[in-house]
Amino acid sequence: MEHLSIGKLFAKWFMDRVIYFGLYLVFAAVFIITALQYRIDIEPILYSLLICTFLGCCCLVSNFIQYKNKYHALYETYLNLETTISSIPKPANNIEELYGELLRDLFDNRSDLYLKMKKQEVESKDYYTIWIHQIKTPIAALYLLLQVEDSQKNRMLMKQELFKVEQYAEMALYYLRLQHMSYDILLKECNLYEIVKQSVKKYSISFIGKKISLHLEAFDGVVISDEKWLGFVIEQILSNCIKYTAKGSISIEYIDSTHTTQFNDKLKHAYGVTSADSVLCISDTGIGIKEEDLPRIFEKGFTGYNGRMDKKSTGIGLYLCKQVLNKLGFDISVTSEVGKGTMFQIYFGKQDSKTKVQELD
Repeated sequence: MEHLSIGKLFAKWFMDRVIYFGLYLVFAAVFIITALQYRIDIEPILYSLLICTFLGCCCLVSNFIQYKNKYHALYETYLNLETTISSIPKPANNIEELYGELLRDLFDNRSDLYLKMKKQEVESKDYYTIWIHQIKTPIAALYLLLQVEDSQKNRMLMKQELFKVEQYAEMALYYLRLQHMSYDILLKECNLYEIVKQSVKKYSISFIGKKISLHLEAFDGVVISDEKWLGFVIEQILSNCIKYTAKGSISIEYIDSTHTTQFNDKLKHAYGVTSADSVLCISDTGIGIKEEDLPRIFEKGFTGYNGRMDKKSTGIGLYLCKQVLNKLGFDISVTSEVGKGTMFQIYFGKQDSKTKVQELD
């Protein structure tokens, strides 16, 4: 917004009112021509026009002063637009009042958006600060392993550390993508068992390294979802289970709501599932989660007692799981007992494939 001099400001004010000056001249000409045509004494008419001109000039001077003051108030508002619009001039009519309300609403929306962006910026900065410290650990471990004698055990350890680097990099990538996830979703019928199997295969080096056994039997499960994002969620849950399981096992079971069988009924009873949804249950025999931490484990940045003890947790993994599942139209819950283990349950709803495909189309 350019700061105008008095001359330029007067020129703009004059152009805004030129039609009124034109109408005044037209009306004056009509009175004079009419008086001349009917041979009326023109002196009283000229005198009246002179008085009207004087009064009009007084009004115009006053109007220009108001115009100038409003301009300066608006320019002051423009200069302080980052913080406030309190200096906006008072409205002279209903239209200006409506414009003022519109401007205030736009400023409030802009302020809310700005605060939201600043909050995201701070959260991202905090996350990447922790992420940098996290990724330095496996890199340092790799460097040390390269200094010692080559052996089968060292090669396995190097693979584990390299896998951690890969996982940290992937986590950062998904963290960025989550903000625009709606542009990166391809919904289709997915074979859930294949997604689970690929996730388990990906973490096989961690299973082997920590000597954790896996209980997984083939099952028939088809869900309408995005294969990549659903796989990411399952991988994050597996990562969490492996991280906090020093010894024991991890079990993965699927309860299909579309088939009422004795086996499914047994699974529902065993895992405490009471809903009519199809459910994927992932459980471990790890250290468990404290009861007071359970309601908050899906909050952004919350690490809980286990995370504080580990000193490497970002509190992002389970938050991403929750956000992704919400966007996919699914839900997740967790139950745990300290010293005995934790169970995650992903609820897919009633999976009627044909109906859901038609709804998506």
